[in-house]
Amino acid sequence: MRIFYLSLAVTVTLFGCTRTPGEGGIATVTGNVELEQRIVISNPADAIVAPAADEDVFITYGDRVGPDDRVQTNFDGEFAFYGLRPGGYTVYVYSEDTFPMFNNAPDIAIVREFEIESGEESVDLGALRIFKDI
Repeated sequence: MRIFYLSLAVTVTLFGCTRTPGEGGIATVTGNVELEQRIVISNPADAIVAPAADEDVFITYGDRVGPDDRVQTNFDGEFAFYGLRPGGYTVYVYSEDTFPMFNNAPDIAIVREFEIESGEESVDLGALRIFKDI
């Protein structure tokens, strides 16, 4: 019986503390959201591009299904997620679909996947561009 408990303790120690993507680290991911406004959503002529203020940006840790956290962009369209551990992540923001001729299509996700390699890393995703009609 003593061997069973010792084996269980070793198993919990080795496998119970496995670090997965998520909060609890010191890595940071930053980026910005640009808003391209079009008179006709399917026509990029005369588009206006500006920082997308107050847009929701979502992050998913690893291969999880739903969003694990959400932040809003600031007045300059910038966003940041702090305190992340090494691992794989997905950041996304919603945009109007530019493909349909009529503007009744559901929003689509603009997605960026990335990997944090080390604990002190800072990842810059650059610009994520979303679209809206004027």
